Amino acid sequence: MIDSDVIHKEIIFLNKELDNKISIVDYILEEAKKNNLISVKDDLKKAVLEREEQISTSIGFDIAMPHGKSDTVLQPFVAFLRTKEGIYWDKDSDETVRMIFLIAVPSENKDNMHLKFISEISKKLLDDEFRQKLLTEENENEVYKLLQSIKQK
Repeated sequence: MIDSDVIHKEIIFLNKELDNKISIVDYILEEAKKNNLISVKDDLKKAVLEREEQISTSIGFDIAMPHGKSDTVLQPFVAFLRTKEGIYWDKDSDETVRMIFLIAVPSENKDNMHLKFISEISKKLLDDEFRQKLLTEENENEVYKLLQSIKQK
């Protein structure tokens, strides 16, 4: 698995009525702070949004994978948030996003951990059935189990 310490039930959110990238990043990071995964929200938010300015993390299939590195990350994590409706992740794109994987790692990121997470999640997301389950499952525990099934090499 990616690592059972990286995926937490407490940062899996289904059918949220959030309608833009910034409100989604804010929501996830606020919850990560409440769960002691980060010490300060703003530093990581800045890193995530600066990364978005370089190139969009929207990858198609209703998915975005924003990510960032910060000294305020106390424990690497992958958060999952599904919006109630599709949102436009980027102002210059007509593709919508409903499933957001926010990946956060410490600045001192041994072995480019975040790239490994992105790679393994991306591989699993090629599976149509897996994506469909993530899009339709209403039980957070079941989504947690699905995310736990992602393998890391």
